[in-house]
Amino acid sequence: MIAIPASAKNPDALIDERFARCPFFCFYNTKTMDFDFKENTKKDAMEGVGPQVAEFLANNGIMAVYTCEVGPKAKMILEKLNITINIVKSNQTVKQITTLLNN
Repeated sequence: MIAIPASAKNPDALIDERFARCPFFCFYNTKTMDFDFKENTKKDAMEGVGPQVAEFLANNGIMAVYTCEVGPKAKMILEKLNITINIVKSNQTVKQITTLLNN
């Protein structure tokens, strides 16, 4: 299962450039090709958002993230939790990223 920060709750949404403060995450099952969108309830936290989001993703079985960028604190926690970080270009939709994974 992978996670992609999304600007809305649908596959045609653009990837959100704000990893930890994105409004939603797309959880994409690479085996079944199912999309599941989860609200990022940590996005409005005053501090420590990146590490909180990393824990949230790990608790939901995420093995990799596809994002435009990730902050240093989030990166450290993601690496500690063995979640692979894949940097992708902005201005892509969630569906475009998942299509690349399936090819």
